[in-house]
Amino acid sequence: MSRPTQYEPKLHAAVESSLPCAKVAESDLLVDRGRLNYLKALVVLDDDPTGTQTVHGISVLTTHSESILRTQLRKRERGFFVLTNTRALHHDQAKDLLRVILTNLRAAASKEGVEIEVVTRSDSCLRGHFPLEPDLVNRMIDTVDGCILAPAFFEGGRITIDDVHYVREGPMLVPVAGTPFAKDKAFGFQSSNLREWVVEKYNKEGKHAPDVTSISIEELRHPDAVSRVASKLEHLSNSAPSTAVGLPLIIILNAVNYNDMATFIAARARTDARFVYRSGASLVSAYLGIGKSPPLSPKRLFEASSTRGRGGLIIVGSYVPRTTAQLEHLLHKNVETLKHIELDVSQILAASSDERTDIVRNCSHLVNDAIAAGVDVVVSTSRILLSSDEPSESLSMGNTISEALCDITRFLETKPRYVIAKGGITSSDIATKALGIKKATVLGQVAPGIPVWEPSEDCCPKWPGLPYVVFPGNTGEDVTLGDLVWAFRHEYN
Repeated sequence: MSRPTQYEPKLHAAVESSLPCAKVAESDLLVDRGRLNYLKALVVLDDDPTGTQTVHGISVLTTHSESILRTQLRKRERGFFVLTNTRALHHDQAKDLLRVILTNLRAAASKEGVEIEVVTRSDSCLRGHFPLEPDLVNRMIDTVDGCILAPAFFEGGRITIDDVHYVREGPMLVPVAGTPFAKDKAFGFQSSNLREWVVEKYNKEGKHAPDVTSISIEELRHPDAVSRVASKLEHLSNSAPSTAVGLPLIIILNAVNYNDMATFIAARARTDARFVYRSGASLVSAYLGIGKSPPLSPKRLFEASSTRGRGGLIIVGSYVPRTTAQLEHLLHKNVETLKHIELDVSQILAASSDERTDIVRNCSHLVNDAIAAGVDVVVSTSRILLSSDEPSESLSMGNTISEALCDITRFLETKPRYVIAKGGITSSDIATKALGIKKATVLGQVAPGIPVWEPSEDCCPKWPGLPYVVFPGNTGEDVTLGDLVWAFRHEYN
């Protein structure tokens, strides 16, 4: 691969003003959304729980047996999520798990007579198992005409323009390769241009990349955008190689806002082309036709709760700089009402199994006593990131720390008013391993990009009905976590 093209940060306002205005009227899009009924049921394989950050009223499954998938498909809903947590797994582990899930999904869809399309939802900052995941869908569910690559997550300031993916930081749009996410030990990369990124990812697996094309902002904002994009998708699907081994074509979707995304989905609904999707969270809500809803208030979350007077639990595992800044504000703003317990990562990694159990149980006792006394508790990992140059070893170290956080939660006897889990892997493991959640409903968001799950009564043996906040590591402003905890305590307690 040649040296990746380097891009400079840009002023967000200047970029927005330089783009053409949308020519498709919102009323026309609303009429065209009637065609969304022709779309197949959407199954979102989510590599961590943060893919639910733009939806509400949608089911999330954390298990994937054929019988459970059949039960869900039988409801004939527009779509649902299956949590895979593959971003926490090594390549071969992720491959083995996905093979099982896809085998069960194919059988369940066939037996229930439901046509499906599959999204492999992943990080809007490009971390995850690509091209492995969409390629497996292509091989095991249905041979596709192409893969739609759409990493946009608008609420988090992740947008794609001229095939370059950006992350908004304050007033600036930073090319994604210039952010800390690109230096991830397990899933790092060098390319901000998605055409180059695709080639880079394939090269890392020793494979030749398929052809890559894109749909531009200009095409999505043409006066006849829906028809023109639909015709382009039909042409691309008809010209895709029929004998391709692996994905035949990658189609980059440039998008800056939900109007762009809705235009694409309306166009897609006019075609019979077969696609698999590799996306961030925003494509999912656009496909499902889910509009924005106001943030969930503390009253909405807690008015029927039986845990008034108890403390809440905040688990902070993410190491990204945004999380560290949010943790600092949390501790400062809530200093009088918050107990902080820091888990020494180096101590946990160096400890024997028995020593680790003693550390965890002692920590859990402290947390339990505080919650029972009505004190909010934050358990955080020490902020020095310990990692390895070997990606598999870095993942293993992360899993050891996540297991400790899960055990602290699992050993608790007192049900807290709420649980906030900070970080993708952390929130997945706390949900499945500590709380035993098998199915939940996404109630909505407490702030942009921060979803709340309500575990099903019969699918959460530990604490059914517990408000469970999935707080992505790289989402929100520096004050968001601290302000949220403050509001949970002072606005309805």
